[in-house]
Amino acid sequence: DGKPTPANGALPRGRSSSAVRLDTDTQGFTPKAAIAAQEDASITDEVQVAVRARLREIPIIYACIYGMMLTLRPYMLAYLIPEIWIANTVVIFCLIGLSVLLSSRVVFSLLTLRMIELAMMVMLASMMCFYECRMLLQLSKENDSIGAQMAMKNVVLICSLLILTFGIYVPKSWRRTAAVVLPIAVLPLTTMYVAYFWHPEAFGWLIVPRNNRSVPLISYGLDAVFLLILAAISSFGAHVLSRLRRQVAEARLLGQYRLGRRIGTGGMGEVYLAEHRLLKRPCALKLIRTSGNTSSRILERFEREVRLTATLSHPNTVEIYDYGRTEDGTYYYVMEYLPGLSLSELVERHGPLPPARVVYLLRQVTQALSEAHRTGLIHRDVKPSNIFAAKRGGMDDFAKLLDFGLVRPVAAVPLSNVSAEGQILGTPLYMSPEQATGALELDGRSDIYSLGAVAYYLLTGRPPFDEKSGIGAMIAHARDEVIPPSKLHPEIPEDLERVILRCLAKPLKERYQTAECLDRDLSRCACAADWDRTTARNWWRTIGLSPTAPLIEL
Repeated sequence: DGKPTPANGALPRGRSSSAVRLDTDTQGFTPKAAIAAQEDASITDEVQVAVRARLREIPIIYACIYGMMLTLRPYMLAYLIPEIWIANTVVIFCLIGLSVLLSSRVVFSLLTLRMIELAMMVMLASMMCFYECRMLLQLSKENDSIGAQMAMKNVVLICSLLILTFGIYVPKSWRRTAAVVLPIAVLPLTTMYVAYFWHPEAFGWLIVPRNNRSVPLISYGLDAVFLLILAAISSFGAHVLSRLRRQVAEARLLGQYRLGRRIGTGGMGEVYLAEHRLLKRPCALKLIRTSGNTSSRILERFEREVRLTATLSHPNTVEIYDYGRTEDGTYYYVMEYLPGLSLSELVERHGPLPPARVVYLLRQVTQALSEAHRTGLIHRDVKPSNIFAAKRGGMDDFAKLLDFGLVRPVAAVPLSNVSAEGQILGTPLYMSPEQATGALELDGRSDIYSLGAVAYYLLTGRPPFDEKSGIGAMIAHARDEVIPPSKLHPEIPEDLERVILRCLAKPLKERYQTAECLDRDLSRCACAADWDRTTARNWWRTIGLSPTAPLIEL
């Protein structure tokens, strides 16, 4: 399942699939940088459903218009041009075919829905061009300027309907609306002049002066101005309706919390920057939307993560502010917003960390784990992406332990490490041997092993067993010996290496028995005093990226 990572865009990468559903270090919520490239990122599932439903109805609207034109034809024109009505019928049947396709169970992405919507508009606009050109040419050859002007009025009327329905009926941004309705607004006049340049002899009536002015040109110019004004109104209406829909959805969904930009998405739900309406406090809001196929075990895990995390009060554990369920069945909880970088992001951007900094960060995590273990809880998913180097209380490199979604009480009835759905719970690259083999009972020493694997990664830039598959990593943790990190980076101090290798010992008895013991030995490392608050602050300033909270885009 996805991992909540409430940080300044520093989020683990998307998930990969395998025969057994496994978490890797890069799994969890997709980074904002990856989803920002897709225009669909900020559109909710509800809007997609609305777009699809309304696109199904658009062909019905134009079929009604077509029927109205057939009914009123004898009163508008004295004769029928077969090519126009054949083309019109073909377009309507194509639209009805798209409507039937949208009514099927075929799954469409939002981009595909937008392409279908655009295809509808292109077909209808093309039909208008053909209708206008053919009618004007026929009527002009017969010197029926009155009939030609009536045909133009019909085109203006239909273009008006296109502009209004496209801009207001289907949810979209004002920019996308303007990009389509503005060309439609100038379509009648443009088509008329293109036809004139192709057949100037047939369209001489356009430039016949009456009292030193061309009445048809002035009339059609006014029609173009009218359509442009209508296009502007349609674009503005789309903007207003989009904003109202968003505000209504946010108020209905989250009550007292106002959503900002989405900073993460994953299997369990989404994470948003948010703000409490009264306290004006920035926070990270994680929500999970329920549906008919939502597993009850997922909801249980979501609620358990909130309840168990809320029992912990150590400053190096992420703080939970609120929890609830909305009327439409959306579960959510609110946690502190952590400006900074996850340890995985830190290594990916800046390479392996100095040994002193590793000790500085690890000691804070051991203290958070110490409280959890004393309370009778084990984390079971300690990994770099679940630890943040944040700015809290004016201090940089303030470590925060996140994501207690796999927490289990040690004193609870023994539970297998394999879920009822057959999923391995945990992250293979940082999983303890007993966790990898599905041991029925785990204790705090499993978290200590995982933290040792995290330390290995921070010092070398790679996990202890850098296997390509999750199964391979699990087997390696259970069977293979770890290559000493100094073999990869000789500058790693010997005393720190001994601590890490003891954390990574396969037999439980050879590991640190408590987080307190691990913290004590880390404090005794010769490099422990080489990194402190001042060093951390200077480092962040040197790279030009101070982990301070950015403005929330609400």
